[in-house]
Amino acid sequence: MKTATPALLAMLNGAGNAYVMADLYTLTLIGGQVLRYTDFDLDLTAGGNVYASASLKFKRSRVRWIAGLEVDTLDISIFASTADLLNGLPFLAQVERGVLDGASLKLERGWMNLGSTVAETLTLFNGRVAEVQVSRTEARIKIKSDLELLNVRMPRNLYTPGCLYTLYDTGCGISRAAYAVNGSVTGGANRTWFPSALMHAANWFDLGTVTFTSGANNGITRTVRDFTSGAFLFSQPWPNVPANGDTFTAWPGCDKSQATCTGKFANKTRFRGFPYIPVPETSM
Repeated sequence: MKTATPALLAMLNGAGNAYVMADLYTLTLIGGQVLRYTDFDLDLTAGGNVYASASLKFKRSRVRWIAGLEVDTLDISIFASTADLLNGLPFLAQVERGVLDGASLKLERGWMNLGSTVAETLTLFNGRVAEVQVSRTEARIKIKSDLELLNVRMPRNLYTPGCLYTLYDTGCGISRAAYAVNGSVTGGANRTWFPSALMHAANWFDLGTVTFTSGANNGITRTVRDFTSGAFLFSQPWPNVPANGDTFTAWPGCDKSQATCTGKFANKTRFRGFPYIPVPETSM
């Protein structure tokens, strides 16, 4: 059941009231950035926030309201051109690179008299991005309601040889900034490999990440497959071949073993793995 405010009920029940409606979309990216859009012809203000009616065009499926517990889905299509930018790059290119991975979406319906300020809103849907498909002009996004969190496997605590924390998260406690290393491409490269002058030990950056800070791949991140003699090999190709002199920031990775946690990061006190659990064949 959706609960409307007394002010909204008064507006809807008022005799002879003329009002218009609009959808309000709030996208919260995993890094904390909040994007607000509306399908209305003008920018709208609601709750002190401005919802942009940019050239992005939204089309969505119908919202269902049912009794009981069911993971509902909402399908949204976003149409954009190369002129629609997000953080300096085309919106659809950013979506293809994963900017919406893990993002949450809030869909509201706004009611107002003729003008640019929304008088009252009603939340229609809350959920998280589950699937994304991108074409030349459109991003098709499937949103699953927050009830999906009830599908989390139980028990909460699993006992495995590898650490259950993610490197640099709150549980791990390692400072990501403290392990950042700046470098540059020092020679000929291809889309999955490039050399650098970094003198770290072999495999130091394995399972870590590299983010370019200049050049054609500026702002793009890839996972390191292998680091040997200063050269990086990547699991996925870069969109563009790195050029000599392009700068980047690299972070080491972790294979979640106790040896790596102790020898590489000196973080054994926070290691949350259980390497001494016997295998099933010998546990009885």
